[in-house]
Amino acid sequence: MNKIIQILICTLLLSCSSDFNKNFDGSVEKSRSYVKTYMESNKVPGMQVAVSYGGDIIWSKGFGYSNLEFSIPVNPKAKFRIASVSKPLTAVLTARLYQSKVLNIDKPVSSKLSEFSNEKRFTLRQLFSHAAGIRHYLPKDTSTTIYHNDIQAGLNIVKDDTLLYTPGYRFSYSSYGYNIAGAYVEKALNQEFEDLLNDSLFMPLQMNNSTIDNPFDLIPNRVSGYELNEESEIINARFFDNRYKIPAGGMLSTAEDLVKLGDELLYGQYLNDSSKKLLFTPFKYSGEKESDLGFGWLVLKDEFGNKFYAHLGGNTGGCSIILIYPELELIVAWLGNRDVHWSPEPALTIAEFFIDKIENK
Repeated sequence: MNKIIQILICTLLLSCSSDFNKNFDGSVEKSRSYVKTYMESNKVPGMQVAVSYGGDIIWSKGFGYSNLEFSIPVNPKAKFRIASVSKPLTAVLTARLYQSKVLNIDKPVSSKLSEFSNEKRFTLRQLFSHAAGIRHYLPKDTSTTIYHNDIQAGLNIVKDDTLLYTPGYRFSYSSYGYNIAGAYVEKALNQEFEDLLNDSLFMPLQMNNSTIDNPFDLIPNRVSGYELNEESEIINARFFDNRYKIPAGGMLSTAEDLVKLGDELLYGQYLNDSSKKLLFTPFKYSGEKESDLGFGWLVLKDEFGNKFYAHLGGNTGGCSIILIYPELELIVAWLGNRDVHWSPEPALTIAEFFIDKIENK
């Protein structure tokens, strides 16, 4: 057996954080077993899971390794690539700016970004609900070695593209749409998006282990990313510069920081009721009868009819999920350092273990 795999399996449950609420000990043990099996079957070197209930973190655990070469275990401060879970964070920040009346989400983006003609009259509201007609990645975009070192430069990738449809007509997932939104926010407020994130989101919410994914910065506790080669062996993930897509998929965070964000959305005063409604009210597309997407957040129900808000992420060297059950007051965050299945199933499974306990109290 490959030596790395042997080390991985033998130390899969190694962690610096193992405290949990004793009332949920059965849920925790089921979750531990599930995570172990998931990591082994999907060859994920390291994972972090955090669960909050009623405003308190009841379980937080690191599994496996942040770095295989140096045998560094995952700890609560290990910063993972959260990929597209960056989008709901960008949405929360934007909702706050809109609430503060320093940003208009219904003004054409072309009013600040000359790269987009007046014919492309889409708005921030449409961009955040993937309704602006902007395309998503093409194969050539993800395999390129030509990088853009900031959000404004990244607009060059799509500024000359034809819209897929009339803005507002239907859903079409687009990370580039979020990059455009971030570029607009920078121009409208005359401030770099990174500074806005730090000053207006991370610091107020005490998300002390969240930052942008700058590949050239020395970032304490940054997790190493991995992928599989053609022989399904774990190798280091290829280099990728995410600075051009900070709003869409260029942030680092921890499971505990993400559940902290979720708790703030359920119980805190960072956003007022109107702004929270903006986030979690499905967008009305003119060409589609039903929608399950709000302002940066999916609004769904599980197989038992429990409503939850969610987003998933997958990127070179990282995967992520956040779930918020508003009525059950349960939040689950799940992070890994290899891009695996684009599905909420792992976090939903963990959530179910805890819901069983909550509903049978």
